[in-house]
Amino acid sequence: MGKKKNRTLPVIFVLVLSVLLLGAGCANENQARVKELQQEADTLRTDKEKLQGQITALETEVTALRQGQGISRMPKDGWEQYFPEGAETTLKGENAARVRELLGEPPFLIRSIAVNQEFSREIWIFSPFDQDPTGLYLFFKGGKLDSAELNEFNGLQGSNLLERPGFWTQ
Repeated sequence: MGKKKNRTLPVIFVLVLSVLLLGAGCANENQARVKELQQEADTLRTDKEKLQGQITALETEVTALRQGQGISRMPKDGWEQYFPEGAETTLKGENAARVRELLGEPPFLIRSIAVNQEFSREIWIFSPFDQDPTGLYLFFKGGKLDSAELNEFNGLQGSNLLERPGFWTQ
């Protein structure tokens, strides 16, 4: 019996040693995985901070753009440079988007949209002066500025803009 005890002791010793070595190997693997996850978390935190900065910048830009697109009774500052001779304009032939960019969103707009773009018509009216009933009228044909005029404007009712000869039919 004594011999069996001697054989069992080395077997138990080998088993205990194997378990310890396996545990140590798992601990090393776990430590490596923890380190890897910490690096990934740091990278994600950095990316999050960058994205938050971009979001803030974009929100600021959107706010600025929205403020610039508000409808105002008056055209944007500097509008006079495009109308050196009163009714004559240097913007003739420009598309509506370009004119909107230069003068702003019109407070009064009459629009007739046709299937064929060349037959579409628009009239924009601004009130360019504070205490003066003068209106700046812009007439668009086919999406391009056709003519402009400075004339009295007391509102759309009674303005006879819909009866303007030659504008709606040509």
